[in-house]
Amino acid sequence: MKKTFLIIMIFAPFFVCAQDEMDLYEFSSVFYQGTAKSAAMGNAMGAVGHDFSSIAINPAGLGLFRKATLTYTPAVHISSADTEYKGSDGFDRAIRLPSNNLGLTWTQDMYDGSLNTVSFALGINHTNTYNYTSFVNGDNPNTSLIDAYFNEMSDYGIGTPEALEAFSPNNIYPLWETWLMDINDDGTYSTPIPAGGLNQQRGVTKRGGANEFSFATGLNFRDKWFFGASVNIPYFTRTVTTDYKEQNLASDSLINWMQSEKLVSNGCGINAKLGVVAFPLKWLRVGVAFHTPDVYKIEESWYTNTTAVFNDGSEAYSSPTSNYSYTLTTPYHLNASAAFIFGNFGMITADYEFVDYTKIRVSASDYNYTYLNNYIGEKFSPTSNIRIGTEWRLQNLCFRGGYAMYGSPYGIGESDLRTNSFSCGFGYTYHRFTIDAAYVLSKRHNNYDLYSQYSTYKAFYSDDADNWVADETKVKETTSINQVVISFKFRLD
Repeated sequence: MKKTFLIIMIFAPFFVCAQDEMDLYEFSSVFYQGTAKSAAMGNAMGAVGHDFSSIAINPAGLGLFRKATLTYTPAVHISSADTEYKGSDGFDRAIRLPSNNLGLTWTQDMYDGSLNTVSFALGINHTNTYNYTSFVNGDNPNTSLIDAYFNEMSDYGIGTPEALEAFSPNNIYPLWETWLMDINDDGTYSTPIPAGGLNQQRGVTKRGGANEFSFATGLNFRDKWFFGASVNIPYFTRTVTTDYKEQNLASDSLINWMQSEKLVSNGCGINAKLGVVAFPLKWLRVGVAFHTPDVYKIEESWYTNTTAVFNDGSEAYSSPTSNYSYTLTTPYHLNASAAFIFGNFGMITADYEFVDYTKIRVSASDYNYTYLNNYIGEKFSPTSNIRIGTEWRLQNLCFRGGYAMYGSPYGIGESDLRTNSFSCGFGYTYHRFTIDAAYVLSKRHNNYDLYSQYSTYKAFYSDDADNWVADETKVKETTSINQVVISFKFRLD
């Protein structure tokens, strides 16, 4: 038993930490929010420039500014999720009002040599919105989540409450405290939760967002070559509340049990971006940019509240709050872009971005994350993001449209977590003032196993032929995101 307990203590930090590979992917992913002009054009702004949000994609676009400009972009973000589980449907919706950016640019004319202007920018770009709610509901005739927990405990030789508390203080141990499980003298486990005949529900609510504070400079050489660089401080805050409930459909001693989990994450880091835009032809602009990895310092807190309701009363237990600190290194980004210019009438633009999510790395001074890093390298794959946009002018009016595809972290050919966005918008300029508006519709599909959100182990049941079969607890989810974006731009000189 001492040997088993030692093994548990060695591996316990990996199992009790709140973060998993999907959290790390979410912290590492960038979905450019941008100004209304950028959003309407699918954020295909790498070779376009002259827009504050383009600085987040290719800082060389700053060199195309001619006048000092102040930009502010509020937005409305509405996220809804449709789910299907065990033949039953679920639905939920969330609304947020983020600010996509606030920034100032200014330009200094240079009168000697080939350097025409030097431009500077200071401000904040919104890079991700954690606005999400989901509700899963279905009747399971075969198993309970606790069956997966028992398989996990058995595999790790959990034979005492003390060992269980060390192994899983926030998720599984609270079930022992609320009389939902017992560890018998012979090493087996027992529970009042029936093996099936349960209504299972899971609700998830996410709040927060990611931003990037930038200081950038751009150089304009003879209106042909533009170079840019930026130093950025990315930061985010995210709160995730998850409620899991199993309702007994039979008239047994247990009526239901529920566990509510809250995870709060805060991160702050640093990165740099370098870019070039060139005009090889009058009707063509091309650009390339490199984004270094973000290096984040992340602080997390995590706790659960568990309740069991019986015919003769109820039991409740609140776990201690667990606090974690670790360093996250995100993948680098490579961006190539082109803009086809049709005089003063319009343009068609395209961006290609390469991201390798296998490069996500976690480290800490008090724990070796080699196992998790290797797992990320095996589960994720390199992928690509593609953005296309267009703009057409009619006197003081501009009409825009765009499409963006953000590839799945499982590979460019995979559909799970791939995001497709369709956008349109317009702009109007009056003297020194410009107002732009955009509408963006995004769709994302995700298939996942309900029990895998809590355990890496399956739950098994005996079928009619007395064969042990892994329970199918797949959830099919479609997330729709509607955004309305408005930008106010003021030319200051």
